[in-house]
Amino acid sequence: MNELEHTVRSALRAIADDAGTPAGQATARRAVERHRRDRRRRAGFLATAAAVTAVVAGVVAAGTLSGPAPEAPIAAAVEATEEGAPAPGAPSPSSAPAPEPPVSATGGSAAECVEAYSPAAVAGRAFAFDGTVTAIGPARQDPTGSLTPISAVTFRVHDWYRGGSGETVTVDLNTITGRRMIPSIPDYQVGTRLLVSGEPRWGGAPLDAPIAWGCGFTQPYDARTAAAWAAVTE
Repeated sequence: MNELEHTVRSALRAIADDAGTPAGQATARRAVERHRRDRRRRAGFLATAAAVTAVVAGVVAAGTLSGPAPEAPIAAAVEATEEGAPAPGAPSPSSAPAPEPPVSATGGSAAECVEAYSPAAVAGRAFAFDGTVTAIGPARQDPTGSLTPISAVTFRVHDWYRGGSGETVTVDLNTITGRRMIPSIPDYQVGTRLLVSGEPRWGGAPLDAPIAWGCGFTQPYDARTAAAWAAVTE
């Protein structure tokens, strides 16, 4: 039994019960009118839904032919914001600042680092030692033309790994003036213990005008790194 039949039968029963009285007739009319109102509301809803469907279909078709509809980025942005994710097309946030590039022993950019540091790479240096600073000469211009001044730094050597055998040695290091100037050269002063490696400035014997390399090849002393240097230079 459909809804219309149910409504009509209810009206007929009401009419029969009231035996044609005005009250019965009014009941029947109200039931029929209620059914008609319900049908009109359903019809209106279906018409609205059909219109919305048509509009959406048109927007999708237009987006397929000529790009996304204007509402699409807005909806995506709202959805992404609610989920805590960046909206489509938005730049991804940086997870961390870029690390500072290393600098060479004589200053400059990472491009001047001839070789990436590793303990094994120390074996390729002309000299390497563990020493404590005992004297620091005056700052002077680097003869290679670098804008970073250098100083002749004298060390008391605790252990030679390569290139020498004396109790002391003097090598050029970037000058430290108050604040650290070159990130790849550690801060030092008289009494600072460093692990130092490098090359002769103009070639030749290991300690002919020696200059300490930066980029990790000269660093503060620690026993673990010292042992690693010793192991690769034996």
